[in-house]
Amino acid sequence: MDRGIRAALEGLGAGVPEGVGALAGITHDSRRAGPGVVFVAVPGFKRDGLDFAPEAVRRGSPLVVAERDPGDLGAPVAVVPDAREALARLAREAHGRPSDSLLVYGITGTNGKTTTSYALYRILREAFGEEKCGLMTTAETIVGGERTQSVRTTPESTEVQETLAKMREAGVERVVMEVSSHGVSLKRVLGVRFSGALFTNLTRDHLDLHGTMEEYYRAKRGLFYMTEPGAPKLANAEDGWGRRLAREVGGVRTFGVHPEADYRVEAVRPAAGGTEFTLWHPEGRIELSTPLLGAYNVANVAGAASLALAAGVGESEVVRAVGAMEQVPGRFERVSGVEGFEVIVDYAHTDVGLRAVLEVARGVARGRVICAFGAAGERDAAKRPLMGKVASQLADVCIVTTDDAYGESPEKIAREVASGIRPGSEARVIIDRREAIEAAIREARFGDVVVIAGKGHERVQHLPEGDVPFHDASVAREVLEELASGRASGRR
Repeated sequence: MDRGIRAALEGLGAGVPEGVGALAGITHDSRRAGPGVVFVAVPGFKRDGLDFAPEAVRRGSPLVVAERDPGDLGAPVAVVPDAREALARLAREAHGRPSDSLLVYGITGTNGKTTTSYALYRILREAFGEEKCGLMTTAETIVGGERTQSVRTTPESTEVQETLAKMREAGVERVVMEVSSHGVSLKRVLGVRFSGALFTNLTRDHLDLHGTMEEYYRAKRGLFYMTEPGAPKLANAEDGWGRRLAREVGGVRTFGVHPEADYRVEAVRPAAGGTEFTLWHPEGRIELSTPLLGAYNVANVAGAASLALAAGVGESEVVRAVGAMEQVPGRFERVSGVEGFEVIVDYAHTDVGLRAVLEVARGVARGRVICAFGAAGERDAAKRPLMGKVASQLADVCIVTTDDAYGESPEKIAREVASGIRPGSEARVIIDRREAIEAAIREARFGDVVVIAGKGHERVQHLPEGDVPFHDASVAREVLEELASGRASGRR
């Protein structure tokens, strides 16, 4: 470990100052600093990592890596051109280059990453066994069947490498990793050896970080340049950005209903609580049946099946795994209903994602569609009225509420969302999310579908006054239980 860290610093043009003892770890979090642990001062969006370097030194860090030397830390400083790159490269060495011993498949795109990742993981698990497979997604991390909740889609490079190392040590051989544009742009996955990659689609999101759709696309494309030559690479042919990706990056094949797709979807049809379709591939065709609903989930499942086939998984394993897929946390997640109406929780937090979910809800509903939703603060504000517009087009009743406001005013965000709602629509604003969910459920009647959109699997709500525990599905279940109890005692 020490030798690898020193070699990585030499490669970054810094080296280790004389007198520094054994180096046994890497961190960017001063709270995890200690003897032998190198502290990397990463410039943040709000605070500079150098602000925390004195604390790391007090805790025993023998070396600070930073983009400049403040001169008064009381510990040696190795100056590097890019602290984020240094963090990623040092983390890889500190954990023994774990991805060199694994087959890691990266899934990227705006919408569908999580469902596609779960579908591919389910296929690999069917083919190679649960103990040999790992999963890293927005919702959770799975190591040989052991599950832990995730904090973000792609964590910082130190956690990425640490998790991959744990998987390697647990005997995992194949890993499915959901890769965000932040993960690429902020170098969180730098140094990971990818053995396959898949692109789902690209729609407006994260422009607060990337600035333009072109830069957003380039970040997604970066995953494919990090994938080994000759490894399977797939892009969604139904998406214009996906077709462009296939033209620009060598070896990328396509999937979808597009007539020229290399893995072509045909004969999509509803079937007994799910969807069936035919997937043509270079070696033949398979008939797939999935419990997931909607055209967007056909694309997600088809992409996962195509990548699995391209990676050498047999047809029979693909068919069995897709047919036995479990519900994906927070992705059109069905919460038990009462009196004949359904409650759905979904992570949709863009206008495109919201449209896709509400279109499926419309197909399921025998009555009205009721939607409780909001938009995140400190993110691309231009999508807020677009979400209001989509909701009012596809839902019979709209309830605008608070998502993750962060430091912004929830009332201001809600006004901007509501500004896009069509005149004459049945809509109201309820800032408190719990109250909004309760109002949506109490509004429902026989045959209705209630969609609670925005947070999906997440269990924390980020508000100006601080973070609070909050889980949409749990709140919905509590309201349904109260409603059932009230009905039993004769109250509504």
